[in-house]
Amino acid sequence: MVKLALFILTATFAFATSSNEPSVFDMMDRSQDDKLVYKPSQNKQPIINKNTDTNQKTKISPDELKNIVPTDEPDLNIPDSQIYDVISKKEAVLKATKVPKSAFVGEIFSVEILLDSQSDLDFEFETDIDDSNFKFLNKKDLEWVKQSDGKYIATLVLQAKSSATKSLKINVSLKRNDQEYQNASMNVFLPKFKEIRSKSDFNNIVADILEVKKFKTTKFDENSLIMIVELSGKNIDLASFYIEDKTILKQGVDTIVGSFASQSAYYFAVFKPNKRTLDFSYYNLSKSKFESFSLPVSIEDDEISTQIGLNPKQSEFSIYKNITLYSLSVIFFILTLIRRKVSYLITTAIFIALSVYTYNPFSKGILKANVSVKILPTERSTIFYTSIAKENIEILNERADYVKILFSDGKIGWVKKDDIIKN
Repeated sequence: MVKLALFILTATFAFATSSNEPSVFDMMDRSQDDKLVYKPSQNKQPIINKNTDTNQKTKISPDELKNIVPTDEPDLNIPDSQIYDVISKKEAVLKATKVPKSAFVGEIFSVEILLDSQSDLDFEFETDIDDSNFKFLNKKDLEWVKQSDGKYIATLVLQAKSSATKSLKINVSLKRNDQEYQNASMNVFLPKFKEIRSKSDFNNIVADILEVKKFKTTKFDENSLIMIVELSGKNIDLASFYIEDKTILKQGVDTIVGSFASQSAYYFAVFKPNKRTLDFSYYNLSKSKFESFSLPVSIEDDEISTQIGLNPKQSEFSIYKNITLYSLSVIFFILTLIRRKVSYLITTAIFIALSVYTYNPFSKGILKANVSVKILPTERSTIFYTSIAKENIEILNERADYVKILFSDGKIGWVKKDDIIKN
């Protein structure tokens, strides 16, 4: 019986300690105000200390964290480029797709360049060419045209300066937001260039065709004449027009209009009055031979021409006109004295007024200092003189925004209306 009682007591104690029911000792330690309700289905909750400081600091600075425990995390002060993976850019590739088989020195030819950026992004391009042996004709107007799959095509318009030219070095910089994104360069191997056995009057033009539309010779100043020639051509660079002639004092090309495929311009040459003809030749690519021009020097009087006109005061027509008016004025004045008629008096007054007007039909003015005087009344015309100080001039004609003026030494040119102070 004693053994059975001890077994029952031991089993009861073990069951009590293993269950969730609080022990008698726990109950004795609790405050009388506490009420404990046992719910078998209720999950065990953590014991919360009511005396926890609610004002305790919860945020820890990185420096405090380092002092508490060592860490294997990255250094907080290293740059992002050392933390994140960098995606490498693919290299841009250049390729020459269209290169001529042959060309003459001075002939216009084109080279087509393909650029593969290997990217779908849009770019701004800067193209640099070693032009020591070339003239890069469309440098300002070069355009990279987008194709597909990040490819671009550009056409270079060039002129070889020497037959020794073997290759063309090109460098292209691809930019985004003014920052270089990619860069590519290559050497384009070119065909052999052929020299032209030029004539003595060769004007450095190699073209499919060159035409002289019209020409005019007038007095430039007291000691020289000027001839202006209107030109047009195809597959041509009229800016290259230059005649190796020691008798030509000054020459140039003005007002170039059109593309290299079809172009027009004005050529001018200043020379001494004893020159009889202006001779030049060019190489015709269509006919594979030289063609020559010989333009006679014949002074013309055309006061309303847009080109440089002869000084109207010094023309033979003006002299004869003035003599006629003076003579008629004298004759009708004598008739007025003899006949004493009002009609003769009125006629005499008219002829005298015309004589005074034709003697000086032009208004006077003052040219401002530092003004560029041009050959033609166009924006891109050649400047042949620049005033240093104010100068007295005569106004011969007006056309659009330009004024034709006569200097005291006989020079004639065109200036903007705003550059003249009228008396």
